[in-house]
Amino acid sequence: MSLTRSLLGMAFASADLLMEVDGAGRIVLALGAPPNGADTESLQGQLLADLVAPGSRNTVSEALGRRAAGRETVAVQVHWGAAKVREAELKIFGLPELAPRLSCALTYRGKPAAMAALETGAPPPALADGEGLMRLVQSAMEGLTVQQRSVLSFTFVDLPGVEGYTTGPKGEALMDALSRLLQSASWNGASAARLSDERYALLSQPPGIDQLNGDLERLMERHGAEVAPKTVSAPVPHTPDPLPTLRALRMALDGFLSKGVDGEPQMTFAAALMRTMKDGERLRTIIAERAFDLHYQPIVDLETGAVHHFEALIRFTEGASPAGAIRMAEELAMVTDLDKAVADKAVRKLNSPGFGLTRIAVNVSAASLASDDYVDRLLAMTGDRPDVRKRLMVEVTETAALNDLAAADRRLARLRETGIQICIDDFGAGSASFDYLRSLSVDIVKIDGAFVKTLADGGKDNTVVRHLVELCRALEIDTIGEMVETEQVADALRALGVNFAQGYLYGRPEKEPRTRVAAAPARRQGVTEGWG
Repeated sequence: MSLTRSLLGMAFASADLLMEVDGAGRIVLALGAPPNGADTESLQGQLLADLVAPGSRNTVSEALGRRAAGRETVAVQVHWGAAKVREAELKIFGLPELAPRLSCALTYRGKPAAMAALETGAPPPALADGEGLMRLVQSAMEGLTVQQRSVLSFTFVDLPGVEGYTTGPKGEALMDALSRLLQSASWNGASAARLSDERYALLSQPPGIDQLNGDLERLMERHGAEVAPKTVSAPVPHTPDPLPTLRALRMALDGFLSKGVDGEPQMTFAAALMRTMKDGERLRTIIAERAFDLHYQPIVDLETGAVHHFEALIRFTEGASPAGAIRMAEELAMVTDLDKAVADKAVRKLNSPGFGLTRIAVNVSAASLASDDYVDRLLAMTGDRPDVRKRLMVEVTETAALNDLAAADRRLARLRETGIQICIDDFGAGSASFDYLRSLSVDIVKIDGAFVKTLADGGKDNTVVRHLVELCRALEIDTIGEMVETEQVADALRALGVNFAQGYLYGRPEKEPRTRVAAAPARRQGVTEGWG
């Protein structure tokens, strides 16, 4: 042992356990009395944070991160065998010449206490919900080093039947004790979440999580609940860049939590996460290489029966719905690149020989209107073709709400000024539809098919659509009815004054836009009309 280490040992002579940790917080040297009679050699290679209870780990990790030089003392709880903890004082001392290593001294206070003692005292931090859990994960992944993240896990807890024991004063006592136990077992004492009445999850670290299932069984027994807990853990990925991993985690976690912890959940979750990350990279390549198809579905003029324009619909695999890939693009922050790629292929079609009179509508997500990037790109790709701009429409989808409607309207106004028309897609499908109509300057509103397909029945949807059409007419906005599959629905739309229709009655999406005549009363059959 070096002279410096000896002097540090003398400085901490009153401590019960002396340790030296490396830059990752792992113990490389230990002298004295480890917790619960363990031997000092068994401590070497362990994380210092693993010696303390989950509620103290964040305190230890933060203290280690601050002590490049100088001294700090923090209060902690140390693991002391199965379901027991002991109060202690941890001193951390750093010398520049020893960096990044730090010297630590642990002094025990009082006697070991049973984990059941955690069921009393001040209220525990409230359990988070699913969204709160992901925020906790994000905080952990962005605030910790790769080495510190490497020991984090998701622990999933199923308590089948516990809902039947949660009413009345006894039920409140059970839920309070359960919250205390889960939070005490969580990574920083506040990282547990209630996902449903019987399903919970928490961020955790070994070894504190090892006893959780037994602690849960004893807790249920003490409170008279005949519940058999099931707990499993799966590692949180510790990649250098946390953002893509966080987004993939959200998708994988959503899917995993809906299935519970039966079977081999740790394998299922790991597999789901790896699949999500691989699929994300594959989708990123597909978007970059434009390795997808556009299919074109006609929208017809209900008065003339002529094709008015086509909606460009993305297809990644022949015959398969693109919904999953689009959702992945949204979740993994690739949807703006996807929107630009779709617009690029549609503009190329408008510029190609033989399509000089064709008009095409492309979809744009709310995320793409959160900055100028999409609008700048669309204007750049049509800058030398003003005629193309007059044959292009942008349909604003409501898969995610626009957070800044005023800013989005300014961006859409730039497009309208050049002749590109704006449509609100799937009006009525989301709660923000009327906010869009009130705040955005648009040319067309597409009525969601859920309202349209029942119009022939003459119910409430008929009244809703009639008032919407009257409102749009007053605002000088045209309307489109989607999901039109029968002549009866088309007649109902026509009677209500809807301008255009889209659906299988007029044609399915095809690889090439083909002008055709609809089987409806026509004033000028076979004529492709202008936007207005």
